[in-house]
Amino acid sequence: MFWDTSAVIKLYVDEPEAGPVRTLAQTPESLLISVFTVHELHCGLHRKELAKALNPGMAEVLFEEFRNEIRAEFFRPITYNARVEQHALEIVRRCYVAEKPVFLRVLDALQLASALTVGATDIVSTDTRMRQAASLLGMKVFPQTNG
Repeated sequence: MFWDTSAVIKLYVDEPEAGPVRTLAQTPESLLISVFTVHELHCGLHRKELAKALNPGMAEVLFEEFRNEIRAEFFRPITYNARVEQHALEIVRRCYVAEKPVFLRVLDALQLASALTVGATDIVSTDTRMRQAASLLGMKVFPQTNG
């Protein structure tokens, strides 16, 4: 199961949908993430701090906790390589030529490409475009919704 940054941040910050995401994280397996999640999460935590959703100084504290969890192999980052690059190019083509196009952002394409490179068939994401693109690619999307 691959984890998008939109889901990972909910493991550190109380947001809507954090409960179901945290339940999904209770697995004995490492959570697959893209190497880009490191930077997206760092930026996201600082945005939350600036928006006063986190107390001053907490962005760096939580980011260090995240880095420690990578070292402890709770998270397993997937590195960028030529296979990820090729998958990303294919994903963009598929999303933009689909009958109902998905206006995917570049980091979303790279995240999905990372997942496909390691054969992930499931994704945890709360980002609407990411969820749409993952569905288009035939991935099972979590947390599941009633809609």
